Parts: sequence; C-alpha cells; structure tokens
Amino acid sequence: MQIRFGTRDDAERIAALHTESWLTAYTGIMPDGYLNGPLLDERRALWTARLGTAAPEPDRAPCLLVVGDDTTLLGFAYLTPGTDGRLLLDNLHVQPGLKRSGIGRRLMRHAFAWASAQHPGKAVYLEVLRDNTPAIAFYRSLGGHLTKEFVEHFPAGFALPVVEYTWTPDTVSAGM
Repeated sequence: MQIRFGTRDDAERIAALHTESWLTAYTGIMPDGYLNGPLLDERRALWTARLGTAAPEPDRAPCLLVVGDDTTLLGFAYLTPGTDGRLLLDNLHVQPGLKRSGIGRRLMRHAFAWASAQHPGKAVYLEVLRDNTPAIAFYRSLGGHLTKEFVEHFPAGFALPVVEYTWTPDTVSAGM
C-alpha cells in the first residue's frame, strides 16, 4: 500500500470514492433527496476543477495524497492553505469497507508530514458534520481538539450543524 501525491488522472476515482464515502457516512444525516441526486456529477466537477487548476502562488498550492495502486484507490486526503493562516484538511476519505484498517491514520501522518515540511508552524483543521460521530471519534483519537461549532448552509437548500477540529502546530510537527 503506497501513498503518493495525486494528479489530475486520479480525478474520476477520487470523485467515485468521495461519493461512496458520503453515501455511507451521511445517510440519515443529509437529506436522501440530495444524496440520491447528482452527487457523483457534483463530486466529479469538484475534483476535475481542483486537479485541473494550478495554484495562483506556490505557497497556496494544495496537497492531494492518495493511497492505492494503479487500479484501486483505497483512500485520499486533500489539504489546502486556509485564508486564516491555518491548513484546511478539506477531505479525508477511505473506502467504506476499509475503515478502521489504518489507512486513515497513515494518510493523516503523511498529511501532517507534508504540512510540517511545506507550512512549518501552521495548525491543521477540518470541519465535520456534528452527527458524523465515527469520524469525530477518529479525529479525537488523533489528538484533534474541538475549536468551533456552526451551522453550514449547503447550496442544495439545507443546513446542518458542523464542528471544527484543530491540531496545533506542535502536534502537526510531531506527526500525531
């Protein structure tokens, strides 16, 4: 199982895993009409745009880490510099049948190593739906601290409570 930097050639497989992950994790949390709608098309457009667009400045370049081989994507993580000086872990997804296998933890270690090397002294944070309790338990087990709660209004016309978890620069540089 290798972890490498992702490329635009990964967009389709990432969109598919992103969709499958949401369908598994968010059933009963997000409206069924949304999850059963054009979710794959939305994720495909998102990843095609993200991976087809160069960062305006080198220090604003995002990081896409993928785990798997040439045919199978087991998981991925996507980090991007935030506007507030921190790094946003915007996506962390593992094949639903492989959760609790260590892939997510390995992706987080690699993400923190990248963050420490490319953005030393920066905190890493993520936002997760408050009702996604398995993900929250995972982030807490990795030393994430609850730093904010808010309601996110989705473009599809619904709103859900979200929590933010943060890792301090010291935790990031220590690699968990």
